[in-house]
Amino acid sequence: MSESAKSKHLGILLFTTPYSSENTSTAIKLAGAALRKGHSVTVFAYGDSVHNFTKGQKATGITNAESEFRSLIGEGLKVHLCGTCLAFRGIGNESIMEGAEPSSMRNLCELIDDADRFVSFT
Repeated sequence: MSESAKSKHLGILLFTTPYSSENTSTAIKLAGAALRKGHSVTVFAYGDSVHNFTKGQKATGITNAESEFRSLIGEGLKVHLCGTCLAFRGIGNESIMEGAEPSSMRNLCELIDDADRFVSFT
């Protein structure tokens, strides 16, 4: 396998809520494209973006963050949620979709260090 064909690791830092801008949709499309090319992808949700990974979203007619991210998790997407951000918003483990895990700033630092490419959606 050539050097350029080797699997890479894409890190995505997401700051925005599911439906306040196109950022969530763009992050979903980017993550999906990278996964389909055989790359590993990790999303770290910070601030209000933790709402992208809560259960029971009712969005219709637009990208439903919950269902889209759930599908990507099934394809291998790893999701880390800032634990402090969850606590500040009163979001408990029972409200978080399966496959999204509470995390920490330490994990974010490791993601930044380990990723071949790192992008942020603010």
